Amino acid sequence: MRKAVYAGIGIVLVTCLFCSCTTYSLYSRNVGAGKNLISEKRYDDAVRCLTEAARYNIDGAAFTYLAVAAYRQGDLDKALGYIVSAEKSPPDMLTSLRMYGYKALILIGLKDPGAMKALKEYTDNYGSFYPLESINDIKAMSRTGTVDLPRLTAIIEGQLRTHEEDLELYIYNNVGFYARDNREGAY
Repeated sequence: MRKAVYAGIGIVLVTCLFCSCTTYSLYSRNVGAGKNLISEKRYDDAVRCLTEAARYNIDGAAFTYLAVAAYRQGDLDKALGYIVSAEKSPPDMLTSLRMYGYKALILIGLKDPGAMKALKEYTDNYGSFYPLESINDIKAMSRTGTVDLPRLTAIIEGQLRTHEEDLELYIYNNVGFYARDNREGAY
């Protein structure tokens, strides 16, 4: 009897493990495909992949990229809804800064009173990493309240691209800017 119970528990655990691995695999595959489709400016296809990924709500990445797609399609209200969902989801290390950047861009586009606060939130979060010199241009826009949205979008997108590429180098290969303290002799 005891062996049968242990065997049953073992089968249940293996099934749960298999299902959770499959779920994450589907999620990450759809987020990756959506991200690539956004870079190819195929926003409708990206939205389909990312919507599928968002059903699993593993972290905020799917919602963040859905917000990017909606922003680039000019649907700022929908983009804001996705950002709100991303904020409520578990944080994602790779896209959390993107969430702050696009939240600021969306609120500025909507002429929301909280836009400058969101822009400051982005600069504060970005400043905790090794920021590019272009952060000073964003801080100046934040201080004065005068925002050139196309220029701001280009600056933020460049900063995010650099940050995410460096972070991916570190996560997947343990090289790049973020690996600098892990090198031999760094201590």
